[in-house]
This record gives sequence, structure tokens and C-alpha cells, in this order.
Amino acid sequence: MPLLSRLSLLALFSLAACATAPDAPVDLRGQTPSARYVGTLPCADCAGIRTDLRLYRSGNSPSGFALRETYLGTRDGNRSFESTGRWQQQATGQPDLTLLTLEPGVPERERYFAQVGELVLRALDRSRNELPPNVPRSLVRVPDDVAPDIPVLTSGDSRSLTDLRLGGEVVLLLPANRTMGYGWRMVPDPQAILEPSANPAYVTDPAAASRVGAPGLEVFRFRAPTAGQQILRFEYRRGWDASTPETPSVTFTVRVR
Repeated sequence: MPLLSRLSLLALFSLAACATAPDAPVDLRGQTPSARYVGTLPCADCAGIRTDLRLYRSGNSPSGFALRETYLGTRDGNRSFESTGRWQQQATGQPDLTLLTLEPGVPERERYFAQVGELVLRALDRSRNELPPNVPRSLVRVPDDVAPDIPVLTSGDSRSLTDLRLGGEVVLLLPANRTMGYGWRMVPDPQAILEPSANPAYVTDPAAASRVGAPGLEVFRFRAPTAGQQILRFEYRRGWDASTPETPSVTFTVRVR
């Protein structure tokens, strides 16, 4: 049976079991999230939805989520909304792949993600089908040592503008697979105002550690000691390859004030 059909059946069979007290309040005060995922998802009438999802657990059981969504480039500028609720996970029968549902049992508010290992949540549509691969559709896991107030950007934020306070920090999470020698190379900028606050790091998915060629995330951290504006440009290539017009790249504009 195809993956999406299997996901749909599993989700339908689980609705009755999930419908217990769907409107009961979720109090997350004083709790620490067990995982945080960020990314920019598609939007029908704006430039994208910057999404910050925090999942909470009580022991091994989901206890709730906190979601912040920022609609970018609307007619009224960027608009942010926050919500909390319940979530659940379901097995799909495939290794390293589960179905994650926000607000299970509340059909008009349910949202679905295919959880790929521990590093990626891939957004599904209302029918639990995959989104087109040519649109930004993934949330990636934030390292646990990144403070909640630090902006985190992903490849879906390429060509975006991010405001940063003087003295603040920003973190970039870029998907990569180093098994073939490829990685993200920062293009030097002689007018740079940002400084690296840590050495670049490569994070692999512990759930896929035994799989040859499993992808990971490259982590870049910067601080802003000076006011101004800088375009961070990264190219995805091997260290010995020259840059060409076809080289995949991402750019992030950071404004410090």
C-alpha cells in the first residue's frame, strides 16, 4: 500500500481514540519543550509562513505543543499568531517515518506532518498528501542549546530579511549530506558586520545513524556586534569545486539595529 494511503488509513482509524476532551486547555507554563522545529511553509496569499513549533512531553507521552506562525509580507506587513494544543504520533510501518498530527480529534484544526527521523518534519496537506517538492515544506529541528529568543533561519527563508538587535545572535540550519564531500561554503564578504559566534557544526540524525548516506544539518551561528546590514550567501558545493552559476545557493539579509 502506498505511504500516503497508509497514513490516511492510520489517521482515520485514530480519530475516535483521539477525540477525548479536544477543547481541554493545555497549560505549558514551567515546562521545557522536548523538541523545537522551525522553517518557512507555503502561503497562498503571502510570502510564506515562518513557523516555530515546540513539542512538549510528559515522560514518553505528548503533553502539548506551542506554535508561533508569522505570515510574511501580507498587506499589513508581517503578522504573527500564537496557539497551543495537543499532538500525537503514529507509526506508518516504514523505518524512521511517523505521522505527527497537531490538534488530533478536532478536524477543522488538524495539521499533519511526516516526521522523517528526528531532524525533519515535512508538512502534508489537509488530505495528508505530500506537498510539491519545489515549495518549502520542511521544518527542521533546532539544536537543544539554542536559546528560545534567538532567531533561527532555514533554507526556506532564503532571500528573506531578518531584523536583529545590536549584540544579538542568529542561527542558520541548512540541510546537507557530507558523504559525497558536499557542504555549505560561505561566500566571503569584505563588508561583513556579523561575526561567527561558534565554529560551524554538522548534526546527523541519530535515528538514521546506521543508514549509509543519511543526510544531516549544518549549523552556522553569528553574532551582531555592529549595526548595519549584511547579506549572508552560502553555496552548496565540494571544497575543491569552483563556484558556477548552477551552484545551489541561499542568501539571507540580516539587518542589525
